[in-house]
This record gives sequence, structure tokens and C-alpha cells, in this order.
Amino acid sequence: MSYYEALLFGHLLAAMFWVGGDLMIQMFYLRARAAGPERILAFSREVEWIGLRVLNPASLLVVVLGVLLVIEVEGYEFSQFWISAALAMFLASFITGAGFLGPESGRIGKLGEERGPTDPEVQRRIGRILVISRIEFVLLVLIVLVMVLKPGL
Repeated sequence: MSYYEALLFGHLLAAMFWVGGDLMIQMFYLRARAAGPERILAFSREVEWIGLRVLNPASLLVVVLGVLLVIEVEGYEFSQFWISAALAMFLASFITGAGFLGPESGRIGKLGEERGPTDPEVQRRIGRILVISRIEFVLLVLIVLVMVLKPGL
């Protein structure tokens, strides 16, 4: 395996964990919603754990290995649209995930323990975090699309 192949393999594997993990969060939410408010509250605590231990490290690996690929591959430049667009979307996704989704999941879990899972504020915050997480998931899919199509190359 060449250096390039190792970088590309690592980059794609980390992207699979990141995007696949985000997709699974969406699917597990649907299961939790069907089970009721207690399960949704437990789900929000699990999302915080997964975000910190799986999604954040995977997303950082994606960008680090992607930067190394740009440096390694002749003809790839950071000024190319597809690379700069993907980096901008990564930054937006990372800030959203690490700065809001993960911490807010933890706050919702604590608030739910204090007030109960059916509390209107708990339910409102769960609804808000789910809308934002779905937007973030679409952003991840767009990053994958940009990586595949490489517009401007």
C-alpha cells in the first residue's frame, strides 16, 4: 500500500464513521420517538457520548487526512473550489456538532432528569436539536457529493 493509498483509505474510513454515525443517530431517534419521551431523553445522553467519542474524532481525522491528501496529490490545491467548499462545510459542521449538538444533548439530558422527559422545555429543545442535526447531516452529504464530483477541477 502506497502512502497515497493509506491516506485515502484512512480518509474514506473516517468519513464512513462520521457520515454513517450521523445517519445512525437519525435512525435511532426515530426508534426512540416511537418508544416515548423516556427513551428520547436517554437517546439524547447517548448522542452526547457518541459525538464526543466517535463523531468528533472521525471528523478531525477526515480533515487531517484530507489536508495530507491535498499536499500529497499533484494537481490538488487548497484554492480549488471543491477543496475550499468542502473545508468550509467541514468547519460549519464541526462547529455545529462540537459547539452545539454535543453539549446541548448533555444539557437536555440533565434538564430532563430535573424536570422529566415530558416537560415542554425539554421537548422543545429536543425538537430544536433534531432539526439542526438533520441540517448538519445534509451538509455532510453535500461534502461527500463535492468530494465525488470535484467541481472546478
